[in-house]
Amino acid sequence: MNLKIKKVTFATVTFSSVVMWIGFFAWRNMFNNFAVDVFDASAVDVGLIQSAREIPGLLAFGVGVIAIYLTESKIASLSIVTLGIGIILCGMSTSIAMLAMATVLMSFGFHYFEPTNASQLLLLSENHQLGSAQGKLRSYESMAGLAGGAIVLVMTLFLDYRMTYYLIGGIVLLVGLYLTYALPANRGKTENRKMKLKKKYSLYYVLSFLRGCRRHIFTTFAIFLLVKNHGLDITTITIILFVNNFITIFTNRYIGNISDRIGERFVLVLTSLLLFFIFLGYAYISFLPLLILFYVIDNVLFGSSIALRSYLRKIAPTEDITSCLSFGMTANHVTAVVIPIAFGVAWSQIGYQIPFIAGALIVFVDMLFAMRIPKDNNIVAIETN
Repeated sequence: MNLKIKKVTFATVTFSSVVMWIGFFAWRNMFNNFAVDVFDASAVDVGLIQSAREIPGLLAFGVGVIAIYLTESKIASLSIVTLGIGIILCGMSTSIAMLAMATVLMSFGFHYFEPTNASQLLLLSENHQLGSAQGKLRSYESMAGLAGGAIVLVMTLFLDYRMTYYLIGGIVLLVGLYLTYALPANRGKTENRKMKLKKKYSLYYVLSFLRGCRRHIFTTFAIFLLVKNHGLDITTITIILFVNNFITIFTNRYIGNISDRIGERFVLVLTSLLLFFIFLGYAYISFLPLLILFYVIDNVLFGSSIALRSYLRKIAPTEDITSCLSFGMTANHVTAVVIPIAFGVAWSQIGYQIPFIAGALIVFVDMLFAMRIPKDNNIVAIETN
């Protein structure tokens, strides 16, 4: 019986993403409650672990180096293997330090998967369908999030956190091993990938940097605020994430279509404007239902990364895509190690409002840079030098 896969297609890219995101969402849904309930983690503890988790993102430029020797399909499948092992080790953790180390390993899998899988999708898509193709993939990822949330919701009714980590991590590991064996190369032997930081992609890198800053603030402290200050338990958090992923099944496709029809600049500027008010809301509003609504809206707006990657694909030749995406992820994580620690301390010493006020300022600057993207019909592809 031949278990090999003949060709890298949208279906194989989607299946890989679904496996990755089921594992990641399961980990994320349990992390805050696991850290607080099992290890009595403080804001500083969570900040330290989240900072450590972002180190692999800072080192994501390594994907561009690896892609010189391995195809994107192989890097992506090996990343799934790494994520599965990391999830298992999270369940085995006996201290905050061990949990941090297991989280870092898991994070290497996640952060090395993202640029390689995104590169495969962009290279499979036509320019006029970049947004819709990414929107479809993101919708399937949202469905995977629903599956991950449902798995956690059901399993934690009968099993403790550790056993849940073991089972989910083991399944992800096994599927990753199969994909490593079965997936063919996504490019021919004559195709080369280059590793070079180029000035002509500077706007893409700046936007990646600023969006990383705001993302690390919100993903680190928004859910933690709901757990620590408002006492939400794992069931409530899982339901919120479940609703998030259900909504984004539809909104990701919509954002992708808007990016194709109206343009990348419109999507990026509008989302930054909305995020400005959401951050201020988290800083100054204490009405819990509204904070939950803000979290859901923010989760929807993460889909705007579709527009940023579409912009990159339109200005970059084929051989630059993987290295640009990996450099972009590094730019996205430049402050990732500092922000959770710094604002974790600021939260403890000054008040929980500080991280969110800073986030509002960052998205305002991000909006100004997004305005520099040309209108869609003025984005000209840069030919290979």
